[in-house]
Amino acid sequence: MNEKKVQRKWALVIAVLFTLGAINQLVKGMDLSESYGAGSLVSLIAFPAIFYYLAFKKKKEK
Repeated sequence: MNEKKVQRKWALVIAVLFTLGAINQLVKGMDLSESYGAGSLVSLIAFPAIFYYLAFKKKKEK
């Protein structure tokens, strides 16, 4: 079975911090009536996703 292992621990730490911040923002509530609100919602999803991807992406072997 192909197991995913953490390749970059620093990226996982940052991803978890971004995720906790995103959950905090969503619980407090957001104003999505303007385009800035929609952009904030997209960034709450995109930033943690990028760092989760980096954390589990295989490193290039030399």
